[in-house]
Order: sequence, then structure tokens, then C-alpha cells
Amino acid sequence: MHEQAATAQLTLLARVGAILGSGLARQQTLERVAELLVPAFAGWCAIDLEGEDGELERRVALPKAFPPLPPDAPHGPAIVMRTGEPELVREINEDALFAASRGNWGRLAEMRALKLKSALCVPLSTGTRVIGTLSLLATERHYGNADVELMTEIARRSAAAIESDRTRARTQMLFEASPTPMWVYDFDSLRFLAVNDATVERYGYDRNEFLGGMTIKDIRPPEEVALLLADITSHGGAGSREAKEWRHLLRDGSEIDVEVTTGRIDFEGHHAVLVVAHDVSERKRLERRLTDAEKMEAIGRLAGGVAHDFNNLLTVISGYTEILLARDGGEELEEIARAARQAAGLTRQLLAFSRRQVLHPKVLDLNEIVAGMESMLHRIIGDDVSVATRLAADLSAVEADRAQIERVILNLAANARDAMPHGGALTLETRNVELEAHGTDELTGPHVLLAVSDTGVGMDDKTRAHLFEPFFTTKQGGEGTGLGLATVFGVVKQSGGGIYVYSERGSGTTFKIYLPAQDCPAGETPAVTREPEPAAGTETVLVVEDDANVRELVRLLLEGNGYTVLTAQGPDEAIRVCTELGVDLLLTDVVMPDVGGQELAELVAAAVPDMRILFMSGYSDAAVHRHGVLGESAAFIEKPFTERALTAKVREVLDA
Repeated sequence: MHEQAATAQLTLLARVGAILGSGLARQQTLERVAELLVPAFAGWCAIDLEGEDGELERRVALPKAFPPLPPDAPHGPAIVMRTGEPELVREINEDALFAASRGNWGRLAEMRALKLKSALCVPLSTGTRVIGTLSLLATERHYGNADVELMTEIARRSAAAIESDRTRARTQMLFEASPTPMWVYDFDSLRFLAVNDATVERYGYDRNEFLGGMTIKDIRPPEEVALLLADITSHGGAGSREAKEWRHLLRDGSEIDVEVTTGRIDFEGHHAVLVVAHDVSERKRLERRLTDAEKMEAIGRLAGGVAHDFNNLLTVISGYTEILLARDGGEELEEIARAARQAAGLTRQLLAFSRRQVLHPKVLDLNEIVAGMESMLHRIIGDDVSVATRLAADLSAVEADRAQIERVILNLAANARDAMPHGGALTLETRNVELEAHGTDELTGPHVLLAVSDTGVGMDDKTRAHLFEPFFTTKQGGEGTGLGLATVFGVVKQSGGGIYVYSERGSGTTFKIYLPAQDCPAGETPAVTREPEPAAGTETVLVVEDDANVRELVRLLLEGNGYTVLTAQGPDEAIRVCTELGVDLLLTDVVMPDVGGQELAELVAAAVPDMRILFMSGYSDAAVHRHGVLGESAAFIEKPFTERALTAKVREVLDA
């Protein structure tokens, strides 16, 4: 008999386990458990669960016509919820019926007619808290301790299943509501098993497509599939919590950068992997932009430093060549002078790229510049390339250095000519544009667009990535310096604008330059600055220059034109000379090892307030030229200079 009872209990537990593990919805599961207990084990069964407000809610009552047991009845659900301990009424007597009916004679009579014999109520406990109760009433048997133990085990398993279902529901809610793309895939077949809404929205496929046979290989660029498979099969691959960066393919064919973390899970009977994919495309773009900016800045500093030192050498070479030409003449000296001028042009390109070139900005009409250069462009481009202009009638003015803007246009035109070896069309276009955080420079506000387009061979992504780097060229060895577009880049940036290139192989190229729009009175035309004629003088000039060769050359050039020249190597000596010997003009280099020219000028000005000051340098110091633009009150001459340029500038400052 005992063995039969044990077998019956095991069978009941097995059947309950099968119901709890069937995957049915929570309400169906509870109803099936109750149907298993009634009438085999009880005449009446109730399952109550704690609601969100903490009150008990009756979820199941079988049979439904059976009088409900009040939750706060003696030995009922309320007491069990409070104590967490089972309640057993072995024999239901008249007192128990009266208490349960709460003195309601009609209910008492109804319960007497049912001939209830026994009752029990056990907690639905997860081990850490009670989430509800299981209550039974018997009309055919009397419950004992063994029944309490059996029902307690059934209640425990039911509570675990309910809590698991709640956890699964919360997890599903978090999975679906997550703004980050998440999915589950089968480890063996790589097929998608589940995707959340964020994945559908970001990748462009609908849910049916994802779950209809797609694999994770379908969202990878073809060239990365082999790496994906190798990573999955390698140690720490699928299911590794280590974040890894990949390229993912969207439905429209575009690619994004993602940072992926994964975890191994069991999902609906599958050995699966949960994937969380953070879109880091913007972060990667900013990282690339920062890297490019740091690289360009480092190259710029190098280029500017080289140009500065080289300009000192060119100053000496061209200066002494000019002296020898004036004295002896000769074709050989003319060639040396010509080579020095060419070298000076090269250093100006380096300075333009490094944004240390001294600009002389004026309010300009781009239409006037482009129209004035059209005939020159025809000669440069050649007969097999047509040149057209489309100029906006109401174009705003810009503030820039006219000579440098002309150089920008010539460089872009020459670049276009090289891209059209068999002829084509070159188009220059201007118009007003309103920008809102445009491009990598995030240009905002009114700008003037200068677009230079060609119908040439175009370029690929790799070429575009290096286009503005100095010394980068696609020409054959010896055919180009690689400084043309680097110069364009530097001039545009130094002018407060931005330059962007649009090109594809076989589809031509367009360079778009955006310069800040300026207010310009109607009819105003940019003034053309002419170099003053040189003039001799008898004033005293103090030359402060750390390069002995340049210092000696300047002395010779000025003394040859009647000036008295004194030299000094440091600030103390310079101040002493200015105060004791009487000096009309301080001519100082900007960048020197110990004390810069600006600081020296301030010291001298404090001692001799009326002192005239002229700066010279291969590039401008930030204290004198803010961001490379000549300050209004600072007189400056750029190295290398000729005798004519130097004496004219000295005379201009002295006479000002």
C-alpha cells in the first residue's frame, strides 16, 4: 500500500513537471495544474497570486461553481502569505465552517451541504519570497502531513515556473525595448532565432526576413565572412564577453562600424549566442578625423619648421646674389637668383600648408577673380579641355588673400588638367549657401561656395584619403612635388573655410570650397597692393637676428643704402643700444631661441616708447599674426626678401 502511494505521488509530480515545462502561457499552466488535482486529489482547488499592489488575486478556482474560500479565512491564503508556512485542517468541524462563513447562515448552510472533510493551504515559495498560495478542500478524504509535503513540493515547482516565466517576460521586454540592436543566433547553423525592434530598424530587414532563414553571414561584408567564421570557431569566439569591432552590412548595401559583445545561452532548445551590437560609426569617424588632424598638424609643424630654416638660407643666398649681380652681373648669377626665387615659392607652399604663411586678407569678389582668370585658365588647360563658368549674380563677398585664392584656383585647374589626358570639361561655379554644421569642419552660417569640377578619371577612396597630404602625388616620379593640393588645403583652412572633394573612378571630380561670407558695400572693389619703391635713408637701424649669416646680410644691404646699422644678439644688449646710442628702427626676427621678437619689442617699447619696430621671419609668430593672419598694427616683412623689398619696407615703417 505504501509503495502504491509513493508511486502515485511520483506520477503526480512527473505530470506536474510535464505541465510546468510545456511552454504554455502562465494562466494555462496554472489551470492545467489545478485540473490535475481536481477531482483526483481534491474537491476544490484555488491558486492565488500576489498582485502588483501586494494584494492576493485569485487566478484559478476549480470547480468554478464551488463556493470560494475567503483569502482571510482561518488557515487560509492570507495567513499563509504572511507566515510562509503551510496550514492544515485535518477535520473540518462545525466551528471551522462557522468561522469560514463569517456568520453568514446561508453560506454556512451551503458549506454544510457540501460535507467538507479536510483542507490545506501551502505557500507558492521561490525560496526567497512567497508569491502566492495553493489551497485545497476535500470532500472524500482527510489530509495528513504527507499530503502537505506533496502539495508543498508541487507549489514550490509551480512557484519556480511562475518566477521563471516572469523573468523570461521581463527579459523579453528588455530585449525588445532595448534601443541597442540585439539578436540571438543558433551556434551551429548561424541562423537568426530572435531579433529585437532596434535590429529591425537599424539594419533595414523586417523580422520575417531575419527569422526566415537569414544567417549572421548575411550582415557581414563578403570579404569579412571568413574572419567571422574563424573567430566563431576559435577559442573565445562566439559567446566571448570581450568586445570586438566589426563591419556590418545594412540592407541598402551601406556599412557601419559596430562593437559586438556576445554571450552563450540556451534558447528554445538551441545552443545559441546572444549578441549586443553597439553602432560606433560616429565614434570611429571622429577617431579617424582626430587621427588625420593630428597627422596633418604634425606634418604641418615639420613643414613649417623646415620652411622657416630654409628661408633663412634663401635670404642669405638671394641677398648676396643680388649684391653680386649689382656689382658684376653675369648669366650665372641670374640663374642662381632664379633658382632662389623658385625655392622661395616652394617654401611658400610649405608655409601655406602648415598655415604659417602670412596672409594679407582683403574683401574680395570671387566672381571678379574667376572671371579675370578665365582666359588664363584657357591657356593653361589647353585646347582639348573646355572651360566654363557659372557665377551667381548676387554673390556675397569673402575676406581672403587675393594672390592665394588665385593660387588655389590655378592649382585646382592644373590638377583637373592632369585628370583629363584625353580632354574634357572644367567648370567653375560660385553661389551663396547657408550651412548647418556642414562636413568635418562643421561649418555653420552664410558661406560662399567655389566649386571646381572636371570630367576626368576620378579617384578611389584610398586616393581621396591622402589627397591633401604634402608630397602625396599620383603622378609618375619627378613629375610633381605633391604640394599643390596641400597648399590649397592650407590656404582654405587659414582663410577660415573648408574644402571637400567628391569623386569616383570614371566619374570626374568636384572640389567644393566654402569661405565665410562677408558684408561688402555695393560697388566696392578690392584694393590692389603694390610694393613701394625702395628708398635710401640715413637713420639708425638695430638688427636683432639669431642667424649670423642673415644678420650680416641685412647689415650689408641697409648700409649700402645709407643706413647706420647696429646689431644685437640678446634683449639686454638691444635695450641698452636703443636707449644709449639712439635708434630709429628695431628690425627683429620673430622666432629666436631665448626671447621672441614680440617679447623683445614689448621690452624695447617700454624703454623707448617712440621706437619704430619691424618684424621679419620665415613664418609668423602667434603673438604677431593671429592664426597666421598679419595683425593690423604689426609691420612685417617675410623671408626671403630682396634688397629692394627690405629697403622699401624699412623706409615705409620709418615714414609712417
